[in-house]
Amino acid sequence: MVFKPVSHKSRVYMEIVEQIKEQIKTGYLKAGSPLPSERELAEKLEVSRSSVREAVTILESLGILEVKHGKGSFVRDFQNTKSMKNYFDTFALLFDIEPSQTMQLLEVRKILEPQAATIAAKNATAEDISKLHEIHEEMKKALDRGEVSLDPDYSFHFQIAASTGNEILFSTLNALSDLMRKGLRQTSWLALTDKNRTTNPIIEHEQIIKAIEEKNTAAAHDWMLKHIEEVEINFKKNLKEDLV
Repeated sequence: MVFKPVSHKSRVYMEIVEQIKEQIKTGYLKAGSPLPSERELAEKLEVSRSSVREAVTILESLGILEVKHGKGSFVRDFQNTKSMKNYFDTFALLFDIEPSQTMQLLEVRKILEPQAATIAAKNATAEDISKLHEIHEEMKKALDRGEVSLDPDYSFHFQIAASTGNEILFSTLNALSDLMRKGLRQTSWLALTDKNRTTNPIIEHEQIIKAIEEKNTAAAHDWMLKHIEEVEINFKKNLKEDLV
């Protein structure tokens, strides 16, 4: 199997995702086989271990990898070559979404994610809540450094979906995960020029975690809806500014 150093031009974690997918499609990584260790991949690709972790998280969310705690990451066993090809072809389309479709994506998120937060408030375990706090702290630290941290933002929404314990809802959100990632990236970068647009999501995330921790389903729903509506408002505002 051949992994090459990534270009580091942009979206390092997505370059890692593409290389791993290519290794699977070409047969170098077969169904059931383990992925090289995080450290080994980081060395081969000449990237940070955090970028490798993010790539693995994405591939796990897509159902391509299965992470077994204490054992490593393994390629999921597809039934046959045709199903594998269709699977990758389907998600290839998601990577080609047009920016103009972001508003439609936000409409979908307003339907699905408040309900996911509601169910998470009912079903989240102590471990789920701990992960949400960990992701949130990472986002705050990045903001303190003057960075807009998009990856923890994505991970936050992914973890809430995982916290529902509802496999159908989780799978549905996973099917949209790359699409959602594009939407998060297209909207979040627009917050760079306005401090309120970077600090407000931090406050909203805190309230969502608090509601889930307190098993307050109504508050979890309402804060998640407010959070996505704020993203939508900011996105619309920036679109108008770009046209001026």
